[in-house]
Amino acid sequence: MHITINDQALPADFSHLGNLEEILSEIHAKYLPPGEQLYQVHLNGRFFSERYPRESRYLSREEIERLEVKTLPAREMARVILREAAAQAEVLARAVAECARLFRLAPEQEAHRVLAEVLEALRWLLKTGVGGGQVLQGGSADLPPEMAPLCRHLELLLTDMEDQTRQGDCIMLADLLEYELLPLVEQWSRLLLTMACG
Repeated sequence: MHITINDQALPADFSHLGNLEEILSEIHAKYLPPGEQLYQVHLNGRFFSERYPRESRYLSREEIERLEVKTLPAREMARVILREAAAQAEVLARAVAECARLFRLAPEQEAHRVLAEVLEALRWLLKTGVGGGQVLQGGSADLPPEMAPLCRHLELLLTDMEDQTRQGDCIMLADLLEYELLPLVEQWSRLLLTMACG
């Protein structure tokens, strides 16, 4: 098996490992240049990205002839992640608008199912944005200052939405989604893009 990191051969023995997940884990732990993050993986000459969680665990070492790893400095990687998160925020905004429509017109059960998906995507988006922002400000555990007011507003809104869900007020939930959450998601998308480009 031939392994490179940023086009430099890696003279290391991975015969004690059984699959791609273990190999990438060991490369990440022992061989990445300081301050760098794993960015891209090419397996046997083809770009590799997991199509389902932990797919790399099911690719045995014997299937790997050539493994090429590319890295990026942590700050640049954070910018890439923030750009991708901003694009996902646009997708989320459409889902929020659809969820508001469902609460007004569709069976309540369907609207609640979509709301659960929206909230899960929102949690991922917030976590990703905050994590990227923290890397850009030097790895501080504090919330980036430009994110703090928006996160507080979202927290209050989510509490209000939980209250309306408990009360079963679908029209109020639809209004909160359309007139409160949707603008905040759009604002979050713009903020992530600004930080990514800054």
